[in-house]
Amino acid sequence: MTQPTGTRRTTWPTAEPLQQAADICRATDPLLADWLDETANALAWLAPYRDHEPGYGMWQAALALANRINGGQS
Repeated sequence: MTQPTGTRRTTWPTAEPLQQAADICRATDPLLADWLDETANALAWLAPYRDHEPGYGMWQAALALANRINGGQS
């Protein structure tokens, strides 16, 4: 996966669906793409902890959006 110029991406594997969705959106909706990348950067570490951390609800919402963008492939 190539990373957009100037965008730092997390290496957490749980971020991949959000990063894939960001790549899909980059040409048509760069604001959404940036939001997906930043959300992945900020919250990917939360995913393994499930309901034990505040903010996991935000991760679930972002992941649901990413899965729709990715066509349910994530």
